Amino acid sequence: MKELKRFDPILKEIFSKAAGKIISVVTGEKIEEELGNITGEIKLIKSLRPDLLFRSKEKIFHIEIQVQQDKTLPERMLIYSVAIREKFEKFPTQIVLFVGKGNPPPSVFKSEFTIHKFKVVDMKKIDPDEFIRSDKPEEVIIGILAGKFKDKPKIIRKVKKRILEILKNEEEIIKYIDSISFLAGLFDVKIEVKPMPIQVDIRKTFLYKWGEEEGEKRGFEKGKKEGKQEGLREGLKKAILLDAEAKFGISKARQIKKLLDKINEINRLEKIKREVIRAESWENFVKSIKNSKSKNKV
Repeated sequence: MKELKRFDPILKEIFSKAAGKIISVVTGEKIEEELGNITGEIKLIKSLRPDLLFRSKEKIFHIEIQVQQDKTLPERMLIYSVAIREKFEKFPTQIVLFVGKGNPPPSVFKSEFTIHKFKVVDMKKIDPDEFIRSDKPEEVIIGILAGKFKDKPKIIRKVKKRILEILKNEEEIIKYIDSISFLAGLFDVKIEVKPMPIQVDIRKTFLYKWGEEEGEKRGFEKGKKEGKQEGLREGLKKAILLDAEAKFGISKARQIKKLLDKINEINRLEKIKREVIRAESWENFVKSIKNSKSKNKV
């Protein structure tokens, strides 16, 4: 789950669009109107940036997403609460969503003079169907983070099936396959694209585009330090790994890193980068790496 921090913006966007459902599941309050997103910096003694902050009529909802135990969290929740009260003249309903392994953080901060309580939700104990039954794709996708870790492959298949039931537009499906692939990768579950009723071009997905930009950026930075050719090699390798991660999942991408470390021919790396898009299966992709050859060595 360490990889989660790297995609923090993606996760916040998904949670942001499903916030109404999350608040309903956690608090029992039915949110019928559109939430007003008021997330941003809050200045107290220093600037604070809560993960998500929403207004619904007269109420403020503050949501923090936790991947692992953090001893400083309870005190921070107190500080957030006071700061939000200072800015919006109202104390918030605070929710911590724990999406990691192990035990969730405590739901109270205690000191000699203060007791501050907030809601902590262990997503492992939430029924994924609470989200998967929804007609809204962002809420359906949140179902991947609910339920037991051992049930993730089954849950992800249900999420994928539901997305295909409620969406028919190819561009929209590509967008949400992106999110499903990302979250599935966190649990080392591979998403099979071939059986789906559309042919998803991963070049259109956020993860692919992010991989392109990240690869170019790494290549440029390394190129300035170690020479253009070496920078290009490293940039291509990084882009290949990110493309493979988008299509086959994190654990599969890790498996090819050692193979890529042994390849230094730029032409061969460019060929492999094209193959990650064309490959219909993981086995075909690995075979293409082993069989790839370059006539021109650099």
